[in-house]
Amino acid sequence: MATPAGYPSAPPYPYPSPPPEDLPAGTNPANNPQTTGPTRRTSLGENIGNFVAALFVLIILTALISIAVWMFYSITMESPELPEFKIESATVSQLNTEGSLTATWDITFLASNPNRKYKMYYDIVLASVLYQYGNTVIRLGPTPRLHPLIPFSLKERNHTRVHFKLGVVREWFGDGVAQQISYDRSRGLVTFGVRMAAAVRFKARLRPSEHYVLLVSCDRVDFGFSRNNETGVLTGQSGACSVESR
Repeated sequence: MATPAGYPSAPPYPYPSPPPEDLPAGTNPANNPQTTGPTRRTSLGENIGNFVAALFVLIILTALISIAVWMFYSITMESPELPEFKIESATVSQLNTEGSLTATWDITFLASNPNRKYKMYYDIVLASVLYQYGNTVIRLGPTPRLHPLIPFSLKERNHTRVHFKLGVVREWFGDGVAQQISYDRSRGLVTFGVRMAAAVRFKARLRPSEHYVLLVSCDRVDFGFSRNNETGVLTGQSGACSVESR
């Protein structure tokens, strides 16, 4: 730049100019004020808030999907089928009918679970042996309520054996009962009945337990006797049982 006549030129500036700050391309320094501490804290708070909101939405969606799956599973789930019971083996021994009745029954059930999705838990099991005298059904050997049979369980589409032993010793059941049993034995065949009551839980995945009381009735269990033998054995024509729920 030219100076007015008669004035000397200004000496050069002895210090170098500071380097320019690195700014993003296309940024006007005049419109880019320096970032301050409070602004950074505000951005961090916004990020945390966004994360919490996203997490909350994810939890809600997961809960809704779980409820929908559970409802679909419950609607399509069939009701449990009743189990199947059969007397697999049975004996009656020490049978004495002189005045009173003495006998021991040794019985094995074959229990089957036909359900594909339900497990079965037999929590309380009681059993008894019956004899029909005319039109009267007499209970001969019930299991005591204070000493029920051992609880057991059945997995899906599975079976198990349930064994129990009942007995009476010199019990009197009324006029003519022991004599009628003695007469049946002399003919080679004595028919007893077997009953079992059980508190059962049906349990499937993603569903609460369903509670039932099952009554298993085996009304005709034939025991064959040979002459002068106090032990009777289950004949091949016996064994079928019916099952009811309450």
